Amino acid sequence: MVRFRKITLRVRRVSTCGLVVAVASCGGGGDDGGTTSPGNVARVEITSPSNRLEVGQNMQVTVRYFDASSSQLTGRTISYSTSNSSLATVSQAGLVTATAAGNVSVIATVDGIQGNLPLIVTEPPVFFIAISPAAPSVRQGETVTLTAQPQNAIGLPQPGRTVTWSSANVARATITQAGVVTGVSPGNVYIRASTTDRTDSVNLRVRSLITPSITGTTSAQLVPGGTGGLTGANLGATIADNTVLINGVAGVVTAASPASVTFTVPAKDALPCTATGPAQIALIANGDTAFTTMNLRVATDRSLAVGEFRLLTADADLVCNEFAGTGGKYLITAFNYATTASVRTSFRLTGSGQGSVAATNIPSAQVVPAVVPRALPDDHASWHLRAHSAFMRQERQLARQLGAPRLQARKMNRTAAAAGGARSLAAIAPPAVGDQLTYRMRRTITNSGTYDEVLFKVVYSGTKMVILEDRASPLAGTMDAEYVKLGQEFDQVMYDQLLVFGDPLVVDSALDNNGRMLAMFSPRVNNYTFNGQTNRILGFVTLCDFFPRTNINLPDGTVALGCPSSNVGEAFYALIPDPAAGWTVPEWRGLIRGTLIHEAKHVDSYAWRYFLEASVDSLEETWLEEATAQQASEIWARNMYHRGVKQDIGWADGPQCDYAPPGGGCPDPAEGILHHFGWLYTHYASLESKSILDGNDTVIYGSSWSFMRYVTDTYGQSEGGFLGSINKVQNDHGVANVVSKSGKPFSELFGMFSIASLADNYPDVNLTDPKLRLASWNSRNLFQRMNSDLVDGSGAPAYPLAWPLRSRNVSFGNFNTAQAEVSQLRGGGFAAWELSGTQTGPQALAIRSTNGGAAPPLIGMAIVRIQ
Repeated sequence: MVRFRKITLRVRRVSTCGLVVAVASCGGGGDDGGTTSPGNVARVEITSPSNRLEVGQNMQVTVRYFDASSSQLTGRTISYSTSNSSLATVSQAGLVTATAAGNVSVIATVDGIQGNLPLIVTEPPVFFIAISPAAPSVRQGETVTLTAQPQNAIGLPQPGRTVTWSSANVARATITQAGVVTGVSPGNVYIRASTTDRTDSVNLRVRSLITPSITGTTSAQLVPGGTGGLTGANLGATIADNTVLINGVAGVVTAASPASVTFTVPAKDALPCTATGPAQIALIANGDTAFTTMNLRVATDRSLAVGEFRLLTADADLVCNEFAGTGGKYLITAFNYATTASVRTSFRLTGSGQGSVAATNIPSAQVVPAVVPRALPDDHASWHLRAHSAFMRQERQLARQLGAPRLQARKMNRTAAAAGGARSLAAIAPPAVGDQLTYRMRRTITNSGTYDEVLFKVVYSGTKMVILEDRASPLAGTMDAEYVKLGQEFDQVMYDQLLVFGDPLVVDSALDNNGRMLAMFSPRVNNYTFNGQTNRILGFVTLCDFFPRTNINLPDGTVALGCPSSNVGEAFYALIPDPAAGWTVPEWRGLIRGTLIHEAKHVDSYAWRYFLEASVDSLEETWLEEATAQQASEIWARNMYHRGVKQDIGWADGPQCDYAPPGGGCPDPAEGILHHFGWLYTHYASLESKSILDGNDTVIYGSSWSFMRYVTDTYGQSEGGFLGSINKVQNDHGVANVVSKSGKPFSELFGMFSIASLADNYPDVNLTDPKLRLASWNSRNLFQRMNSDLVDGSGAPAYPLAWPLRSRNVSFGNFNTAQAEVSQLRGGGFAAWELSGTQTGPQALAIRSTNGGAAPPLIGMAIVRIQ
């Protein structure tokens, strides 16, 4: 803690008579800008946090001045000076700069009255002494000169300091105060350089006049932790006289004589990961070095036949692996299986071996028929999902504010019972077509506390869906046939598809009790804004509707919270077609159907958390909730394409109609699956910066969906059973939810997903293991056709890459840093490589830290041989 010091001195008045008090200090200065006060200056004070400065440092001073009655004066001009400008200078703003060691005073003068501040200027301490050369050596009887440069804490030289030299063992080497070293006897010795406040040293090697030589080895092959031996002449006579380096890493010498040395090989993770073969052995004896080579096997054999794979996640399995063979091609991923996206890790995929660069290898393309590229329509789905993602984050905040809805319902039931009544469980008849009813609509989508009563007309009342049209809609009364068609599709198709996850009406009796979802179509949704832009959300559902409208004071003194804009029922709010604003009826119909089932899946999730009495703040993690909602719209899309699960669906199977205009071969086009792949494209194209676990990134609508589709296809016994188990849970969340329902660790689920994503539908490759495929969708065909068939408004490809997954191409042999190093990979993220070329020896691969040590935690590697 800095304390201000106040020194009062009597000084002589420079101009007229009188005595003043002067104070030395530091902290602000110059004209203080106050209002001029009457009276003469009688005393000047200077305050400072310290009376010491180091050479090169600055310090600001603050000055106050007073009249004879000790009233502070203002508005006068302050001038500054020092008693010795060679030791310190001061600006007219009161900034003091120390220039040389010594004692000096800072002087402030106001109307001829002076105050002064005594300062002590010291040399800065020496933080480090740089000795050159850093690794010196000298032969017996010869000399070498060392230099030393004292430096301060930021590496600046400190000239003028006296350096004293010394040797830690004068029997090994001596040194003069001029830094001249003379070698005395073979071996190592520390040479020290000291100033008054610092000592540093270097390890100097005195080399013998008799050079050691190696004539033979006693081990056919070295292995980590094993024993090796060298024979020769002029070796060190004792253990301490010898050092053995294996590929630059020191082993442990266990026995020594002038003719032989025995040593223990370092552990596997201490050695560089190299392919089995000659290793450089350096023997340092008597201060000199002899070299030889010995066969070294560091790696574990992981050789693969074509179509085989390895998943490596244990730390010991990542240290060094070796793949024998005669070339071919391997696909490799390294992945971060931390369970949150915020965990970032840097590492290297090291490669070592013998080989040559692969010839340019362009995978053969699938045959694509000649097409006239189709312009991608306005990307309303992407706009919607960006706004939807922000809205869902807001819903999590709402959940934290309102608490658990089932708990609130129980509180209300207790209150009703205390009043002599009970909630009726008798079903309420649904509204009839033509009824005009009032429901609440938020004034802004971001505020559940403000609303308007809006008049709707019932245009469809089915077995599971009631559709209501805002009477203020511009096409009101002309859209009945469209709404009926949509309602029938929900009742006859979508509702059964939602049962895969669980009945979305499971708690209907605790809400409006009419056995149906409500779908409210209103121009208010068209006009809701996100970030100042309208028409950005197609539809939404809200947790608010699972709560009463008002708070209820309970007899036990607690409060059952309400949500003012609630309609106390399972409700979907959606925009309406408006041709005048660019929303045609066909475009609206093509987008609203997939939106409806996606949003209804969120109702399904809310309902089951309610039904199972989930705890407060128990909503599913955003990435998983959105992934499974995307699975709901995917299931609907598959049905629209007349395709089933695990059928490797390609462009011609139905997705070609997603963006087609009505008519021709696509009489009722609707966006089904291509926006899933649009977001997956974005993730792939920025692969190493993305994560499937980042609920704030809209790529989850593609990549998190793809992960959950892979896990469902690969580890779920059935689609319905698995997705139902994910959705119908009380308090499980995110990764823990998927792990518990699949029975597999996240390291396996995510690691296998990463390699399957890279290997899926690889051209001219037939991988029979189902874990190496994305079984339901032919990703390469879809991306290729998105590239060739879809253009933007300017006519350029809407998806410029026919295969967007960014992998690094490497050849057998040694990888360079750019090929190997991965920086700040996020939890739920992966990197990819394709390894090929001419292989002339075993290829070693390892995951290591960026400094070459053991792999960082939560990193795994997957590899498959495809050729």
